[in-house]
Amino acid sequence: SRGPARPPNAEDSMAITAPGIGTGLDIKSLVDQLVSAERQPAASRITKQEARANAELSALGQLKSALATLRDATTGVGDLDALRKRSVSISPKDILTATATTRAATGRYDVEVVALATAQRLASGAFASADTAVGTGTLSISVGGVPLQVAIDAGNNTLAGIRDAINRAPGNTGVRASVVTADGGSYLLLAATAPGTAAAITVDALEAGSGLEALEFGPGTGNGLTEQQPATDAEVRIEGLTVTSSGNTITGAIEGLSINLQKAAAGTTVTVTVANDAVAIKQSIKGFVDAYNGVIDTVKRVTAFNAENRSAAPLLGDGQTRGIVASLRSAFAGALGGSGNAFASLVDVGIRSEVTGRLTIDVARLDAAIDRDPESLARVFAADSSGLADRLGSVFTSVLDGVGSLASREQRIQAQLKQITTDRQRRDLRMDQVRRRLERQFNSLDSLVQQLNSSGKFLLQALGQG
Repeated sequence: SRGPARPPNAEDSMAITAPGIGTGLDIKSLVDQLVSAERQPAASRITKQEARANAELSALGQLKSALATLRDATTGVGDLDALRKRSVSISPKDILTATATTRAATGRYDVEVVALATAQRLASGAFASADTAVGTGTLSISVGGVPLQVAIDAGNNTLAGIRDAINRAPGNTGVRASVVTADGGSYLLLAATAPGTAAAITVDALEAGSGLEALEFGPGTGNGLTEQQPATDAEVRIEGLTVTSSGNTITGAIEGLSINLQKAAAGTTVTVTVANDAVAIKQSIKGFVDAYNGVIDTVKRVTAFNAENRSAAPLLGDGQTRGIVASLRSAFAGALGGSGNAFASLVDVGIRSEVTGRLTIDVARLDAAIDRDPESLARVFAADSSGLADRLGSVFTSVLDGVGSLASREQRIQAQLKQITTDRQRRDLRMDQVRRRLERQFNSLDSLVQQLNSSGKFLLQALGQG
């Protein structure tokens, strides 16, 4: 017969212990659900806070970008010279070109190019070859009255050696030497690097009787070199008045106008017309208007409310955004351009504000302002105390600078996001603690139930034997 049943001991319990064995519960799933239920309210709150902060930060970034674009456009339109640009038209076009600064007076000028400035060119007589010895001594080469001493000795007394000695002479910027070998022999060529009589060349062999005398040219010399092209000055007639220049660029004859001569055409009159550069002026103003409208469009986007799905943009009802727009609009108020300026407002030059807040350009009125008085037009936008650029500059400084209002707000939001990250980490840590506590509690309960079940079975067995 079997002996009496014995109660379960610790070894028996350890042999069959596993989560859920005693209670029949899926402890892991139950703990996951309980932890999730406790986590969800805080997680939803933190996620919503983070989403709102990121959306606000993104909206502020869009606003800052639009304002920075407007600031750049304002800087451009506030540059007086940008709105004083001149255009130059030329007819016929193949004789000269011209450029004008903002100082050039508008008008029409008749120009005749009588002669171009030329650079002097000299050539020696024929030598047998580039290696033919010429002589030794010192060549004194003067360019425009500035002397250059070139020593020639037995090491460089050939035609090629003299060429190299001249080109390598310290301080030589006025003459270039070369050797050309033609049917008749080899020739040393000297050419002034600049045109005009002011760059004329003279060459003198300082040692009498030296073979270098074959390379002389100029008053009081043997003139061993032949002038192939003389040094001449440019000559033009502007409005019938003669103007000469050592080079082929005429500056100073007409203030602010530089004339570049391309070919001589005596008897042909070239018409040079200097006008306000309406295209450049309108491009600059259009860039400003487009940038301003970009700010208005951005503000509308980040403050919008969608009635259909009842969703609000991040900056809906935001006082700071309204204040920025109000500051921009207030810059347009009051007289612009200073006392006595021909134009006193943006409306005067064809820029109007619509009911939407955007600006539009009346092209006909702007063209008329450019034709009438571009200087006064420029002063409406000028970056001085009476111009729009100066007024807007104060707004940009207060809003966009490193310590400006938008930067300060961004810093606060960044700090908020950092705190949200910290809160999430703390929540996760607490949830881990909750999970471990629940697992301990359910595992203890499960172990207890398992022990009770085992004890119950023992009692039933004992009673059955009795």
